[in-house]
Amino acid sequence: MENQNLISNQNTYKMKNTVSLHEYNCLQTAKIGCDDCRGCSHCCENMGDSIVLDPYDMWMLTSNLRLAGNTPVTYEILTSEDGPLELSNHDGLILPNIKMVVDERPGHSHSDTGICPFLNGSGRCSIHSIRTGLCRLYPLGRNFYPDKIKYFILNEELGCPSKKKSYVKISDWLEIPDIEKYEAFQLKWHNLKKETLVKMQNPNTSIEDQKTLMLHFLKTFYQTPYSSDFYNDFENRAFAF
Repeated sequence: MENQNLISNQNTYKMKNTVSLHEYNCLQTAKIGCDDCRGCSHCCENMGDSIVLDPYDMWMLTSNLRLAGNTPVTYEILTSEDGPLELSNHDGLILPNIKMVVDERPGHSHSDTGICPFLNGSGRCSIHSIRTGLCRLYPLGRNFYPDKIKYFILNEELGCPSKKKSYVKISDWLEIPDIEKYEAFQLKWHNLKKETLVKMQNPNTSIEDQKTLMLHFLKTFYQTPYSSDFYNDFENRAFAF
C-alpha cells in the first residue's frame, strides 16, 4: 500500500502525519463540503509543482480547451514557454504539472505569490468542469491497495481551512463519469509508474537508457493524442509499453 496526497504550500509529496484513521470508498460520504469554496482559493495558491497531471488530465485538457478560432489546444501548446504547464522531475519521472504564475489579481498586495494560471480574477477556477484529478481530490488523499483505492481526509495542516463543512458523497465530490473505470485507470497508472521507476533504477540500466525510457514514457502517455475513447487508448498503450 502506498499513500498519495496533495500538499498545500509545498513542492513535494509529504507522507508524515497525513494519514487519517478513517478510510472511505468512493460511494461513502465524508465531511469535505466547503460551501462551494465561496471566498476562498487556498488550494489554488502556492502549490509549487505539486499539481501533477496524469494522462486522463491531459486528455481532458486537450479535448476541451480551445484557442481563438476554435483551434484545439495541444500538449505542445500547454507545455510551451507561455503555456500553463511545465515539465518537472517527480520522483524520477519527468511529468507535466500546472505552473504557478505571479498573482496579479486586483486588490491582492502580494504580487509575488504564485497562483494557478487557471484561477480567474474573481478567485474561481476557469476550467472547473475539466479540472485535474488532484484538484478534484482535494482535500482528500488516496491510499492505493492492490485491487482498490481508499480515500482519507487530509489533516488541518494540509487540508481545506474552511471550518464549516458538510457531508458529501466522494464520487459526487470528484465529479468524474464512470468512476469505476477511472479508479481502475488510477490503479493501473499508479503501478505503471512504479514499474517504470524500477526499470530506470536497475543498476544495469545505463544513464542513456534511463533517459530514453523517460522520454518514451512521456511520449507514450502524454505527448501522443488520445482518441475519444480514453480508457481503451490508455489500456492499449499500457499493454504495449
